[in-house]
Amino acid sequence: MKIINRLRAMPVTMVLIGINVLFFGYTALTGMDIWQGNGGQLLHLGANYWPLTISSHQYWRLLSSMFLHAGLFHLCTNMIGLFIGGFFLEPVIRSGKYGCAYIVTGIVSDYMSIWYHQSAVGVGASGAIFGIFGVFLALLTTPLFRREVRKDFLAYIGIFIVLNVIAAVVSEGVDNAAHLAGFLSGAMMGYIFFFTLTGADGERLSR
Repeated sequence: MKIINRLRAMPVTMVLIGINVLFFGYTALTGMDIWQGNGGQLLHLGANYWPLTISSHQYWRLLSSMFLHAGLFHLCTNMIGLFIGGFFLEPVIRSGKYGCAYIVTGIVSDYMSIWYHQSAVGVGASGAIFGIFGVFLALLTTPLFRREVRKDFLAYIGIFIVLNVIAAVVSEGVDNAAHLAGFLSGAMMGYIFFFTLTGADGERLSR
C-alpha cells in the first residue's frame, strides 16, 4: 500500500517515463536500430544539433531532444534514474515544481551540450535527470528534512555522483557538459524551491 500511494504521488514522473517510452517506440517503428540509434534519423525526429537548433533557429529541438534516446540501453538507464529521482522528490516538491524542474534543467543542459559539442547530435533525458538530482541535493543541504533523513539520502546522492564520475572517465560518449549544466541548474532551482516549502513537505520524503 505504501508503494502504491507513493506511485500515486508521482504522476509527472510516470507521464514523463511514458512519453519517453512512446517516443522510443515511434523511433523503432520508423526503422531506427533499437540498440544503437541513428544520428540522421534522430535529427529528422527532433534531435539537438547546433547548426539546426541555434543557427537555423529551430529552438524546439532543445525540448524535443530530451525525449529521444539513442538505443534501448540509453533509454532504460535514463528511465531508471528518472523513476528513482521522482520516487523520492516529486511527493516532496509536488508535481508542478517537479515538472518545471525537469523541463527547465533539461533545456539548460541541452543548450550547454550543443554549445560545448557544436558538431555533435544530442539526445536523451540525462541532463534533466541530473537536474532532478541537483534539486534533491540542494534541498538535502537545507533544514527542510530531519537530520537523520538528510544524512541517509546525501549518502545515496553521493554514490550517484561518484558512479557517474567514474562512468564519465571510463566511457566514451558521456555528455559531461549536459550532466554538469543540468545538475548545477537543478541545484539552483532547489534552493529557490526551498523558500516555497514547509516542514510538512519535508516529512513526505520518509513516508
